[in-house]
Amino acid sequence: MTGVTKEVGAALRLGWAMAEARGRSWPGGPEPSYGSGLPLVPQDHLLPLRSQRVDSASRTESVSTLVSQVRLLRLTGAETLSETLMGERKKIDGPTWQVLSKRFLDTDAYFQDELAQKDDALANAYLLGRGLAECFWGLGRTEDWGPVADPTGVSLAYLFGPDRRRELTRMLGRLKSDDIDPLSASVIAGSLEAWGDVAREPKWSTNRPEHVRAQLYEQVRRWYQLLVLGQDPTTLIQPSARLGNRYYLVKTLRAFWLQGVLAVVALVLTSVFFLSFTADFFEHVKPLLATGGVSAFAAAGLLTKGQSAAQRMLVRLRQDAYTDLVAVSVTVVPDYPGTGPADERSGVQNQVLKQAQDVIERAVRKRTLTPPTPPKPV
Repeated sequence: MTGVTKEVGAALRLGWAMAEARGRSWPGGPEPSYGSGLPLVPQDHLLPLRSQRVDSASRTESVSTLVSQVRLLRLTGAETLSETLMGERKKIDGPTWQVLSKRFLDTDAYFQDELAQKDDALANAYLLGRGLAECFWGLGRTEDWGPVADPTGVSLAYLFGPDRRRELTRMLGRLKSDDIDPLSASVIAGSLEAWGDVAREPKWSTNRPEHVRAQLYEQVRRWYQLLVLGQDPTTLIQPSARLGNRYYLVKTLRAFWLQGVLAVVALVLTSVFFLSFTADFFEHVKPLLATGGVSAFAAAGLLTKGQSAAQRMLVRLRQDAYTDLVAVSVTVVPDYPGTGPADERSGVQNQVLKQAQDVIERAVRKRTLTPPTPPKPV
């Protein structure tokens, strides 16, 4: 790993830690799902996993991560940063948060300015990590979201609004192949589009805020795995997973209909040409057959000439379809309204679930980022 790549990774992690540290300090911020937590028995200090740590410990960890990345990027102020962002109390109330939130704002502005002066790639990575993490850590209480048409800055509709999705996708596209898996940027862009649909349609989140937060927390954890930890996104594909509709079949037929027609014409003319050698009226139709033979070879020439372009198009279609499959596997959205647990679903609910899968696939295909096409083999 080169020094530049290490710094980009540090900037991504710094941005993520900034959003998480602020979200964990915010009294009105989201509380992540801790699953079943630690059992009450025995009470002799069981060792927690990272997701099982108490809020105060997780907050300290996020600030410590932030400070360590500041040192790695050789930014100034790391010595006093922990004290500045932790505040005077572990339990933060409203007045304390007013002061502390201004410190986070000033620190963020300082990071942006310093990183932009060092390298635009570092500033881009910092804002990308922070922006993706804010999709969860910037989410406020449901009663503070406001209407979808005029959302507040702590709502799903704002955090996954078109402007933010567009900018986050642009920043994903600016990452180099050495910084992230080639599929990850497009996959994350696809899941952003899916959550954009969730945010736009209140039926996805109405009357079940805890479920929405739990699913969103799982989604940002997957983004962290891909973006910061460098996990291969294909490892998140479930066995036997496949796309549920015929979108790419129809698209392939539309793309190659001319080649198919030419192939059929060439086959018919060539077959007639060779079969006619045994016919009694060969002499009468010789001119026509000769023309047909020439036409067949001309059609074959056209097919050969277009083979290279067709192969490149086929590679792109296959790559786009595979990227969509990975993106759908990575995407975690709330259960579609009208569906229940798998073991309690009726036939109608299963049909609704299939419709939900189609909705997610259509949303993922709206991404404007696609992985690079491999070069043509020599």
